[in-house]
Amino acid sequence: MIDSTDAVGPLGDGSFRTRQWPPLPVGPCGEQWRARAAEAAAVLAVGAAERDRSGEPPHAEVELLKEAGLVTLLGPAVHGGGGQSWSVAHAAVRVISAADGSIGHLLAHHYAWVWLAEFIGTEEKIEHIGEVAVRAKWLFGGPSRVREATLEIGDAGVDMVFNGEIADPVGCRVCDIVMLEGRIPGREVPISALAMATEPGFGLAAERDGFGLRRSVSARVAVDDVAIPWTGALGHVDKQFQPRPYNEFLHPTLDLALANVFLGLARGALDVSAAHLRADAGRTDGAFGSLVAWLWQAEAFADEVAAEGDVLHARRTSVTERDLRAHRARVTAALDRASAAAAGITSRVFDVTSGDDAVMAEVSRLWRDVRALSARVAPDAAEVGRSFLDGTCRTDIEEPEDD
Repeated sequence: MIDSTDAVGPLGDGSFRTRQWPPLPVGPCGEQWRARAAEAAAVLAVGAAERDRSGEPPHAEVELLKEAGLVTLLGPAVHGGGGQSWSVAHAAVRVISAADGSIGHLLAHHYAWVWLAEFIGTEEKIEHIGEVAVRAKWLFGGPSRVREATLEIGDAGVDMVFNGEIADPVGCRVCDIVMLEGRIPGREVPISALAMATEPGFGLAAERDGFGLRRSVSARVAVDDVAIPWTGALGHVDKQFQPRPYNEFLHPTLDLALANVFLGLARGALDVSAAHLRADAGRTDGAFGSLVAWLWQAEAFADEVAAEGDVLHARRTSVTERDLRAHRARVTAALDRASAAAAGITSRVFDVTSGDDAVMAEVSRLWRDVRALSARVAPDAAEVGRSFLDGTCRTDIEEPEDD
């Protein structure tokens, strides 16, 4: 539960009071990073509903994430990053989402984008982007549907020239880096590259009056003749892509992060209703307990899959197609259970709190965020069934050998 009793909320101008965040150690210290995420979430929880109604870009929230170190949680420790595992990143997304779904959604995509060089890049790019992203505390934004590559690319010799539109982008109103993804006509392999958000070729459309996730998703971003050197094409050498099995781990990793957004939203709804029930002389019944049990079950499964993922990320240079199929099925199942739990819990808390107006006003934000996210993320349960039938859905993932 997020305790905002002593949290300092936003100032009159929408910013948060500056505070000193002590540095966190690197290495196996995930619990301390989870506690840091909870501290940041307690600040975000104060006034979250009002900020959601305003629809203003979350500049102050992003600055808070940077100051708390959450933006660089996955970054290499040698350059000042947290050096944490993906399971810790997923936990941070869940905690932040319980306070503010838009910010948790933004953070989930940031983690996937900031790790993109690891997924598809060459060793040179992995080292370079890992260093500069940590040192500059960059926040990454881009299309919500990764590797669909909706932009068209022209080969101008030394440069690639991107044109088109990023539909349904995440974080592009507040990010430092925009991930561009497109294709050269006639070529199948998508090309991804980083661009500074200040690039004059970007044009933000008029803001959408969104149903949910109002502050992380924009209407669209127009891309007009944005030139990026070919040396910036991730995973390419001499304009040719260098494939490896780990490339495809991008999708399930992002899906698992989004599963944790769902779980955070469900947790936030239970926290709000619990506060109401405590104030009502601790009134509760079996219906509320069933909702708690539902969430605990979905959280436990997501954590189990995240731990399996940590093993695979640790040996990303040697993962196989079989590893990918097995992990993808497990992630899909976790996403399916998380989305179902979030939809059910955010709907049914209205009943267990007897339709209290204050609870309904607060939970309605979380309910809308769940529905908006559900419209973007559709887990393919049939894939889980297929993997079970053909035997690829396994949990016997081998631990990496010690050096």
